[in-house]
Amino acid sequence: FFFHRAEEPEKTQLQASFDAPMNTIVFGSATFAGAGAVALLGSCFSKTLSKDRGLTNLLIITATVCCWLMWLITYMMQLHPLVKPIPMKEE
Repeated sequence: FFFHRAEEPEKTQLQASFDAPMNTIVFGSATFAGAGAVALLGSCFSKTLSKDRGLTNLLIITATVCCWLMWLITYMMQLHPLVKPIPMKEE
């Protein structure tokens, strides 16, 4: 009754353009983190990898980080390409 709820200010075009990419980056990063965690758990329960467990875990973490970084760079380059095509004018 006594309190008036303030309306949220409208988002600018720049703020709105960052919402979707950030959601995708967070979801993609969580997916890679989950895949890495599943791989690490799988290696912990493997009887054949017990001798080189430290090396196996290091390789799994390295592969997960490298794949995530490649995905992130590719995704970011598609959002803001360095080279923009210039249309040719027909005469």
